[in-house]
Amino acid sequence: MKSDSKECLYCQNNETLHNLMIEIAQLSVSRVFLFKEQTYRGRCLVAYKDHVNDLNELSDEERNAFMADVTRVTRAMQKAFQPEKINYGAYSDKLSHLHFHLAPK
Repeated sequence: MKSDSKECLYCQNNETLHNLMIEIAQLSVSRVFLFKEQTYRGRCLVAYKDHVNDLNELSDEERNAFMADVTRVTRAMQKAFQPEKINYGAYSDKLSHLHFHLAPK
């Protein structure tokens, strides 16, 4: 499934997005959002800065930079919350903008 940036939650940066999460950082190639719903304390999302539908659309350099951002966030989560595990989710069935859900457990 490919989506259009004009219909993308992360690209539009609209009220719907702000009702669900709070942007807390801009990293080298991504934006970090903290979910307002915090069943799992620290649960957040790392979204690629540009509208890309899938990880395989990135160059090796872009992919490495994105994964470095994801790793940077998980290290901060580890330090702040000391979870036993951090779960990673990369779902694109509803919204095809490259992003990772990060849930410390």
